[in-house]
Amino acid sequence: MTLSSIVLSFLLLPLPFNSPQDATLQRRYEAAQELARTGKLAEAESGFKEILAAEYRTLTKIYAALLNRERALEAAETAANYQSQDTGLLIELAMAYLEAAQFDKALDPLLRAARLQPNNADVHRTLGKTYFALADYEKSASALEAAVKLDPKDFNSSFTLAIAYLEQRQFTAARHVFDRMIAQFGQHPQIHIAIGRAFSEAGRFPEAIEEFKKAVALNSKFPGAHYNLGFAYLWNEGASAVANAEAEFKIELVANPNDYFTNYYLGITYIFQRKWEPAIDCLRTASRIQPNNPDPYFQLGQAYQELQKHDQAIDVLNKAIELNPNLAHNKFQVTTAHYRLAQSLLQTGQTEAGRKELQVASELKARAFETAQSLSSKQSTMGASRLPVENDQTSPTRSLASPTATRDALDQKMDQKTRSALEANEAQLTKIISALHNSLGLVQAGQRNLAGAAAEFRLAKKWNPQQVGLDYNLGLAYFRAELYREAVAPLESEIKTNPTNIQARWLLGLSYFNTREYSKAAELLHDVLSSGSTNVELSYALVSSLINQKKIDAAENAIERMTALTGTTPRLHVLRGQLHYARGNTEKAKEELATALALASVSNSQTREAHYYLGLVYSKKQMLENAAQEFEAELTANPNHLEAKYRLAQNLLARGTMARGIQMLLEVIKTDPNFSDARYELGKALLQQADVAGAISNLEIAVKLEPESALFHYELGRAYVAAGRREEGKRENDTFNRLKKQAAADQTPQ
Repeated sequence: MTLSSIVLSFLLLPLPFNSPQDATLQRRYEAAQELARTGKLAEAESGFKEILAAEYRTLTKIYAALLNRERALEAAETAANYQSQDTGLLIELAMAYLEAAQFDKALDPLLRAARLQPNNADVHRTLGKTYFALADYEKSASALEAAVKLDPKDFNSSFTLAIAYLEQRQFTAARHVFDRMIAQFGQHPQIHIAIGRAFSEAGRFPEAIEEFKKAVALNSKFPGAHYNLGFAYLWNEGASAVANAEAEFKIELVANPNDYFTNYYLGITYIFQRKWEPAIDCLRTASRIQPNNPDPYFQLGQAYQELQKHDQAIDVLNKAIELNPNLAHNKFQVTTAHYRLAQSLLQTGQTEAGRKELQVASELKARAFETAQSLSSKQSTMGASRLPVENDQTSPTRSLASPTATRDALDQKMDQKTRSALEANEAQLTKIISALHNSLGLVQAGQRNLAGAAAEFRLAKKWNPQQVGLDYNLGLAYFRAELYREAVAPLESEIKTNPTNIQARWLLGLSYFNTREYSKAAELLHDVLSSGSTNVELSYALVSSLINQKKIDAAENAIERMTALTGTTPRLHVLRGQLHYARGNTEKAKEELATALALASVSNSQTREAHYYLGLVYSKKQMLENAAQEFEAELTANPNHLEAKYRLAQNLLARGTMARGIQMLLEVIKTDPNFSDARYELGKALLQQADVAGAISNLEIAVKLEPESALFHYELGRAYVAAGRREEGKRENDTFNRLKKQAAADQTPQ
């Protein structure tokens, strides 16, 4: 819709530069603005996108520091979207996906980065880690091989490559990598411990034991060396290695008396040997170190029961159950805990409570078995336990600190001053990003990419909802793109914030007019003629809205005032034709519309809706072929005229051209799902085609949209009967008769 006398210009918003650090950004922004002012819009677009990518990159780091993972990921995605050829941004996006455990999504940016820079070690390193997280160890190894070849000094890639080999049971290849690492990085206890743990997880305990022994030989006091060796003894040989394991755990405790795992597993070795008192001492120490871990309480329960200390057993088993109430931590531990608790309760004469615990144990055991069955095919071969403690008793092995644990620790250490500074930077940066989106939106609008402009204005609004003018820009972009329904919300918001913005109010009125909400349109456009505006489109929308509301006298007065302001125009004759049609005078309507078309032909211009209303005139005269030609002509000149498309579809159905008619109705509904008449006509047509389900679906929506329409209920009743739903069909037919009688009564003179 052309509005020559409304200044449809977008608003350029200020960019908030507040600090010396913004000087470079300001220079880059001004350079992009200059490109836009001189008409170099493509270059300006590239400039703004480059700046936005850089600002989003900074925002990603701020959110990461604030531990706002969701926002960090969103910012990383947007940065990569604006600079899709920047390998660094693609890697950062992949890392954000990995942090969020969205491993499959990390692949796409990494594969794109690999195509851009096939010799980038960071790309292959991250790709290898991603495939590893997805348990695709063959591809992981391939990517990590490339990373190590490009960067031989990368310890982490080499180590992960060896693990990938172990996951594929390629033990010789893994051993070669470990040997190369030792040769390259030297003989250090921590390296041998890391290698030993890797072999332990692969179930290769003899190799693990050798590595832990080497670590002990290098430094017998190195934290964890004796613990890991003792643990490997247990896993490798079970109860037969208890003495060796016990010795190693005791040595570890001399250096690290408050180590949870060593205390816990020393207690386990005592249980194997039925040394209940020392077992209790170790397990109680472990429970003090990790009071929220159910494992030591569970093991204490057995020890107390063996000593016939059932009261203490009841206490610790209740604690174990409290900390592990379901199957999440250990699917058999909680079951056994309920069973043991039942035994102690029965031993202390608490028969009813004991029976209840036995019932719970039985139910949990069944659930645990089902869970085990469903997960068995997904179990990794790494870390298959041979430790004979309890069924499925998983070892809480020490692992390197996870990224999550590290972040939690950092969060606890972050002082309020640092957090406040980060939050202040975030607030400033989001305002800058909002203004940049607005500037990019203006460039997109200048390139007539109105959908792209709307997307940018939406983002500008998202990052700075309080910024004045953004709603207007967004509404205007939608309006220019002829997305009138989408334009309504931002324009309403603009008027609410700025009631004096007449342009926004008139645009909203035009948007309502184009979505057939004529009363709202007329209300918003009421002062168009009194303002002295000579804009024909505004006047046309006002008068046409009055006619569609059957306010004929008001429309006639408005036409007279419009004539005085704008003179005789083709659009004026269209309105007169529309007015005559509303009065039932089809011949005069036809004359006015023909005059409009003749004037448009002389001026070599197009007249919107002249052919449409001629089509209505011919339809009323039952001249369906002529009507169809006029509707076709309207759509040729104005492809987005929804009413013309609806009327043509209706015409086609009436003339038996079912397939095209139905297709056009589907297109109408796709554009406007709430077009009730189109839903009704489509439902009728589908019912005629024996598509009963499709008919019911559309007719139900039509009835919901217009519950007072008797015909809608009548047709829905027919569809229900056709579907064998006779009671519902009768209900709809009763509603039809009620509404029909009510309408007749309303028309009876009082």
